[in-house]
Order: sequence, then structure tokens, then C-alpha cells
Amino acid sequence: MFSFIVGALLGAPWVLSFAPTSLWWLGFALVTALPFVAAKTRRPVLVGLAFGWFAYGVGVSWLHISLHTYGGLPWLFAWASVAAFAFYLALFPALAMWLYSRFSAKNISPNSGVFNALLWGAAWTFFEWARGTFMTGFAWLGLGDTLVDSPFANLLPWLGSHGSLFLLMVLAHLLVSIFLSRQLRTFGVFVATGVAVLVLIQLPIKTQSAGVLRVVGVQTNVDQSIKFDPDLIVSNMQKAFALGDVAQQKLDEQGGGLLVFPETVNPLVWTDTPLEWRSRFRDFATPQQTTVIMGSAIQEGSRYYNSIVMFDGGEGEEELEVPTKRHDKRHLVPFGEFIPLGFKWFVAMLNMPMGEFTSGSGPLNPFVVKGNAMASTVCYEDIFSGEFAGLVAKSTREPTLFVNLSNLAWFGQSWALDQHAQMGRTRSAEHRKPGLRATNTGLSGLVDDKGQWVERAQAGRAMVWSGEIEGRIGQTFFAKLGDRLWFSIWGVVLLLLCVREWRLKAYNRAH
Repeated sequence: MFSFIVGALLGAPWVLSFAPTSLWWLGFALVTALPFVAAKTRRPVLVGLAFGWFAYGVGVSWLHISLHTYGGLPWLFAWASVAAFAFYLALFPALAMWLYSRFSAKNISPNSGVFNALLWGAAWTFFEWARGTFMTGFAWLGLGDTLVDSPFANLLPWLGSHGSLFLLMVLAHLLVSIFLSRQLRTFGVFVATGVAVLVLIQLPIKTQSAGVLRVVGVQTNVDQSIKFDPDLIVSNMQKAFALGDVAQQKLDEQGGGLLVFPETVNPLVWTDTPLEWRSRFRDFATPQQTTVIMGSAIQEGSRYYNSIVMFDGGEGEEELEVPTKRHDKRHLVPFGEFIPLGFKWFVAMLNMPMGEFTSGSGPLNPFVVKGNAMASTVCYEDIFSGEFAGLVAKSTREPTLFVNLSNLAWFGQSWALDQHAQMGRTRSAEHRKPGLRATNTGLSGLVDDKGQWVERAQAGRAMVWSGEIEGRIGQTFFAKLGDRLWFSIWGVVLLLLCVREWRLKAYNRAH
């Protein structure tokens, strides 16, 4: 019980590391203290499990809003579902703690502090990656994403979120080891690692301007409880079109640019949408002047896609039937967009429209608007750092900026909005590409190539927002390597672990 309580106390404040509070240093302090505190207990793996259960349970507690308020689950069952999901997520830090407690050096040898620092950094970051990969993954609340709001943000274009986190975790672990054991060799490695960090955060990232793009976004602020209500769809669409008229006028006054609507601004499947409405979205665009992107479900045969559609104003009626200039969402949300194996009974209890989508495929084909190539993502596609880097690397044209359309109304005005935006901002910092975020209820706005807000619309309001964004050309070191960089780091640590185990066994046989 003591081990569980210790882990819970360490994990509960974890969420404060992330936006909107952005106490990034708190997360590093907690994850650095975790192995040292766990080593003082009888069950270190239970400490890791309790840490993860409370860290993720508190951190994603806003899932209760989508399950109960909008999904229709009974209050208690919704909270039980969140607790069960958080317990599953907690298995990954528990595995990291098991690996560390099993293979860390227990004796105080000249290299023990260095080896343990490398092992803990590799174990934690690997299982964070695994959490975001296994069974389609849930990469939410990855500690590396907090770095975008820290003095170490310039590590991100070099090492990405997991690589940067690994380096700083090693540094922090070495510092504690020096304090506890005062080993000279550990101090030397700490100094060398600290110098490497300082050098990386000072190195300039060379990119070139791809031109300035004027953007006007529409934030419809339609509550999820009425978004798919058949009696209110017409009035909701009239609201969206009225805001679109304001946005179009603003762009016309500025000489054109990009007009953006959020994910599924059209709540109907595109082929079921009245031709008048489809034409209306197209007519917001003007050839050679204004381009429109908007979110809608698209049907092709028996398949349904959650898509971003682009119009340049010159599309005929055939193109309005099934748009071809679009991005189909690839990484679907379990329970919301597809039914995981064995959970059909659970999804049947939820009031979730459009629950069976098909994943998009093929190379990313960026939308091109006034010389800027836009790499598009829908909803939480942009929280998967390595997957996103691979998508960008294999695109048909180098993107100059990122665009994300979302509908976060499922989570009310909770911290989920800021957390999602922070992860998207981290992708901009990793690739040194500015970002555009358009959502139904917030947070909408523009992000510069370092992941910082330059235009942020107020959440929870129906409004038209505007700004300018300057696309960038050039690949960062991380963009070129993607998650291959992380696997190289983890591979080296694994090799060191194997060598150490072999030497220990050889020593035991000899004695």
C-alpha cells in the first residue's frame, strides 16, 4: 500500500506540467525523482503503476465529458471507463520501472550513475513511444511535448520530442546521482551532457521563407449536443455560412488568401449534403484569389472518410459530387471513429455519430495555396511525433506550413484544448514550420515556426479570426531522420545493457 500511495502522490500533479499551466519543470522533477523514490520501496513496479494511473487518470479526466455528457454513458460507468483506460496507460510507466529496477546497477561503481541515467532515460522514452504506438496508440501527455514552452525548445528540431526528453532525463538523473554518490566520473559525464545541451539550443536552424499567406478562420462554436441534431442542422449550417460570408468579405478586402472552416463543419456525409450547401462552400473561394478548406465526411462506395476538402472556386458539379482535392484522416480515434476489436458492446452504448471511418492511405499530398504547401492533419493526427515526421518526409512536396482542423467540442472547455494545441505546436517546433489550427470551439489560431502563438482566437466563442503566416522551406535534423533517431538511441542503450549483463555473468562464473 505504501508503494501505491507514493506513486499516486508523484503522479497526481503530472498534468500541471502541460498546457495551460505549462509547469514543464515539474514533470521533469517528478520523472527524475520516480526511480530514486521507487528504489526505497519494496515494490517499485507498483510505484510506477500508481504513478501512471494517477498521472493519466487526472490528465485525461476530461474524457468523462465525451463519454457522459455527449456519449450518454451513466455518470458512474463513464468515470469507471476513464479509470480503466488510465490503468491501461499506466502499464507503460510500470514496464519502464520494471526494466529499470531489474537491470539498473545496484552497486556504487565508477560507471553505475552513468549507466543508470542512460537506462532510465531510454526506458521511459521508449515506453512513452510504445504507449503512442501499441494498438494504434494514445500519445497524449508525452513529457517531451512540454519542452515547446521551456528554455530547451531548441532541442526539438534536432532530436524531436522523445530524443530531447531522453537527453534531459539523462542530465537530470546524473545530477541526482552526483548529489547522492559524488562520483567524479559521473560529474564529468554530467558536464559533457550539459555542454551538449547548451550547444544544441544555441545552434541556428536554417530555413527560408516561402512567402506570407493571409488566413481567415471560422470558429463556429456549435455545442456537441446539437451538432448532429436533425432539427438544428439547418440553423447550425446557416450560422456557419453567415460567419463564412464575414470571413470572405474580410479576405476580399485584403486581396485574398485562405479561408478555413473546422473539422466536420458540415455534419452530414458529403454525398447526403444538399447541392446548395456544397456549392456554397465552393463559392466562398475565388479562382486565383481565395482558397477554402473545410472538414466533412466523404463517402466513396462503402467507405467513409473523415476529410479535409479544398476548393479554389473553379470546381464544377462533378467535382462537387466526390471532391478529389482532399486529405483523408489516417490515424483514427478508437471508439469515436472505429471500433476496436472486442469493444463493439461498449461502442453500442455510446451516442457517437459517424463511428466507422476508413483510414486514408498513400503519400501526403499537400494543399498548395499562393506558393505555400500545407501538410494537413485532422484532430489528433498531429500528436504522434514520429508518425507525423514520417508522413511529412514522404509527402509529394515539401510542406511549408502545417494545418490542423479539429472538433474538440466533445471535451467542452477543458484542458484538452490546450493540451492538444501544445502537441501540435511541438510539431511546428520539431520541423520549424508554422502551424494553422482551426477548431469548432477552440483553440484556433496561428503558430510560428518555433511553436509559439502569434494569433490565438478566444475559445468558446463563435467568431471570425484572421492573421498572417509565413511558410518556411528547409528540413531540420529531426525531420530528416524521424523516429529512426530515437531507435538509434535506444539501440545503443540496449547494446550497453547487453554488454553489461554479459560481463556480470562472466564475472559471476569466474568467482
